[in-house]
Amino acid sequence: MVIDSVGGPQLAAIWGLLAPGGSVQSVGWTSGEPAVFPPYATVGPAKSLTSFVIEGDVGTDLALLTELAAKGFLTVEIGRQGSWDRFDEAAEALRGRRVSGKAVLTVTSEGPRTPVPSPQGQG
Repeated sequence: MVIDSVGGPQLAAIWGLLAPGGSVQSVGWTSGEPAVFPPYATVGPAKSLTSFVIEGDVGTDLALLTELAAKGFLTVEIGRQGSWDRFDEAAEALRGRRVSGKAVLTVTSEGPRTPVPSPQGQG
């Protein structure tokens, strides 16, 4: 199984590498480019391409994924680590496709904190 968030030419390339019975979950399209499949690319052993949208409460599913990753059943590639204070740099690196894997930002309780107003303007 492959989870793809890029789409475009990468999605077509992934399809070509997919084993019989394999599945691609398309969860995004950051490339903004069309996915053009070569002639007969979809003919042959059964494979699947499914789009995916998160709807509803996903807390239980995220807890399971976290548990599986912690136990070593899932591999999470970390391409960038840093402080939450440098969120803007991490976001720009992700948008610019300069990070291979996930960006992990550390939130600390040290230093001065600016209160965040409540939605009703109280507290």
